[in-house]
Amino acid sequence: MRLWGQEYTRRELESFTGDLRQIADIRLSTLDDGQEREVRIAQVRTGCGFDFTVLLDRAMDIGTATYMGIPLAWQSGTGAAHPSRYEPEGLGWRRTFHGGLLALCGLTHAGHAVPGEDPENGELLGLHGRIGHIPAYDIQIDRQWARDSDEWKMRLSGTADELVIFGYRLQLRRVLEFTVGKPEIRIQDEVTNLGGFPAPLMVLYHCNLGWPIIAPESIVTSPASEVLPATPTSEVEKWKTMQQPTPTYTEQVFTHVLPRSETPLVASVFAPGLQLGVEFAFDSRTLNYMTQWKHMGFRDYVMGIEPANCLPEGRVRARAAGRLRMLAPDEVERFTLAIRVIGKSPTIQREGA
Repeated sequence: MRLWGQEYTRRELESFTGDLRQIADIRLSTLDDGQEREVRIAQVRTGCGFDFTVLLDRAMDIGTATYMGIPLAWQSGTGAAHPSRYEPEGLGWRRTFHGGLLALCGLTHAGHAVPGEDPENGELLGLHGRIGHIPAYDIQIDRQWARDSDEWKMRLSGTADELVIFGYRLQLRRVLEFTVGKPEIRIQDEVTNLGGFPAPLMVLYHCNLGWPIIAPESIVTSPASEVLPATPTSEVEKWKTMQQPTPTYTEQVFTHVLPRSETPLVASVFAPGLQLGVEFAFDSRTLNYMTQWKHMGFRDYVMGIEPANCLPEGRVRARAAGRLRMLAPDEVERFTLAIRVIGKSPTIQREGA
C-alpha cells in the first residue's frame, strides 16, 4: 500500500501502529447543534489527506469534503439539516439543500416540479424529490485487506426506502468504498422496485463544487459531444467560464449531450493556482444524461456537475416526452459514480497511473 509517497506492506504498517485506525478510519457520530441536531454522520479519513462526511440521515449523501485542509465541496449555509425540517412543497427543498459533494435527487421524481401535481396519481411534487431527506438504516462498516495484495479497503453501506402506502415502493442500497491511501470514493447504488406495479425511476447525482476549486481561473472539462442551454438565461458559449461572485447573477443550466460509451465518462474541474481539482467518472450506460448547474452569485458561488438517468425536468414532463424510465416490479437498476481528487501532489494518482 502506498502512503505519503512510500510503499508499505500490511505487516510493516502493523509493526508501526497499535491501531491501524490512526491511518484511516470511518467513525460514526451524531451532530448536536442547530438545524443539524440529531443528524447521524460517518466521518471518513482515507489516509491521504482526503476527508469527507457521509450524512447517514440524508440517504448517505456526502457533505463536507476536503483535501489537505482545502475545501472541495460547496456548502449552502442551511447546514445538513435534519430530515424533519424538510419542506417537500414547491421550492421548499432549497431550505434544507446542504450542497455538499453529493446530494442525491430522486428516486421517483427529480428536477423542477412543473406542473406541481402528477395527474396520474394526484401526488404533489416538489423540487428534486424526497430521497435526499430519507434516513438510511442497516448501516455497516467493513475494513478488509485484499487477499492478493497489500491494499486495505473500507466500505460503508446502508439502505434507504422511498415508499408510500398504496403507492410506489423503491429501495436504495448504497455502498461507498475507498482504498486507503487513494483520494477517491467509489459509489455503488442499487435501486429495487419492491412494489407490485411499475414505478418511475429518476436519479440525479447533484455534485457541488465551491471555492477555491471553483474560481474565475478554473478549468472545466466535459465528455459531452455537444453542450446545449437548458434555461433562457444560459449563455452556452460561457458554460466552462467561471466569473467573480455577482450579487445579481441568475443561475444557468446546461445540458451536456453524452456520447455512447462502454467505459466510464469523466468530467472534471481543476484549479491551476492550487494544482488541485476533482473529477467525476460515471457509467453512461445507466447515467446517460449530464447536467451542469452554474451559479456565480454572492455567497451562492457554486458549480454543479450532475450525472443522471434523466433530465432535471420532473416526472410529468419526462413522461409526456417519452423519457421517463419505468422500473418493473422486482427489477433492479445499478448506478456507479467515482469521485477522485486530481492534481500534481505525489499522493494523488489518476486511475491506472
